[in-house]
Amino acid sequence: MSAHQKQLDAAKIQLMTHPDSIFITSVCFSMKHIWDDKIPTACTNGVYIKYNPQFWLDLDPDEQLFLLLHETWHVAFAHMGRLQGRDSRRWNKAADYVINYMLVKAGYKMPKGGLYDAKYAGMSTEEVYALLEDDPTSNLPMDDLVPSDGTLEEADQAQKDLDDILVRARMQSEMAEGFSSVPGEIQLYINGLLDPKLPWTRILQRFAARAVKTGRSFKRPNRRFFPKILLPSRFSTGLTDIAIAGDISGSVTDITFKQYLSEAYYVLVKCKPSSLKFMQFDTIIKNVAEIDNINDLMDVTVHGRGGTNINPVIQWANEHRPSVMVILTDGQFHLTEPNPKVPIIWAISDNPGFNPPYGKVVHLPK
Repeated sequence: MSAHQKQLDAAKIQLMTHPDSIFITSVCFSMKHIWDDKIPTACTNGVYIKYNPQFWLDLDPDEQLFLLLHETWHVAFAHMGRLQGRDSRRWNKAADYVINYMLVKAGYKMPKGGLYDAKYAGMSTEEVYALLEDDPTSNLPMDDLVPSDGTLEEADQAQKDLDDILVRARMQSEMAEGFSSVPGEIQLYINGLLDPKLPWTRILQRFAARAVKTGRSFKRPNRRFFPKILLPSRFSTGLTDIAIAGDISGSVTDITFKQYLSEAYYVLVKCKPSSLKFMQFDTIIKNVAEIDNINDLMDVTVHGRGGTNINPVIQWANEHRPSVMVILTDGQFHLTEPNPKVPIIWAISDNPGFNPPYGKVVHLPK
């Protein structure tokens, strides 16, 4: 093993010993770490982190840890995906100011030449970027945010994979540390998709109790006596099959639809149904997708934007009989279908007067 690889491994181990480091350690260990003597220092594209081996060796161990954290935080802040047409060099500079201030404040040793200014304390990358528009001073030694390799489709997939990494890292941090050690700017980014406004675990509990059925079946032989004696075993069923229908009519905004995806993701990870279907509807059902993970939700694109007709959704529920049907909508429609005898949850946005003839109504807070 090369000297620079041994030192990188040592820096990773050192990172693990720091308090409140589970989130960033999880992100760091999810990245590919590559040596490349063609770059001057280090860089990342959100999929890999590259280091110049000689530059790395010229740093002392504390500076190496700083560099490892600096590039990993670029990934964690999703700085590449948030560039969004801005000047890449100025955005890179703003991102460095945000990360370096955070790390210096936490007591890490910044290598010489790093960008640091306490006047940017507590600011987001976007806020620093705006202030740098008329600030010609302190040029970057290099751009360490580089474009994603491959096609646009591959870049989109890389962003989806990164979002999945960030979500899992935050959950690991919260479970292990009992709180979130994720910086607010990253929390806002993740919350844009993944924080629900409704406590689905509690809402679905009563429906789970109603759905549970117990009995005996030869489809699941009693293991105590099998194979000598074939006896049925007890079984129970609950909310194994959840369907979520999202209203994509013209009256529903992109922000509201994004919140629909957030609610669906929370149901997926917290309730762990054996099957989760996400349906889009306007005047008809436009799409029904099987959702197994966050990538499936990230792949969901709007298929409608017409008027609203809820009746095909109720007909679908009556035909497919899910354990529970969650309908995310603003409630601007005329319901004529009778009760399908399937548990219905109406998750209503911006319509406090909504009063359907059946089902439970919960309101999405603004």
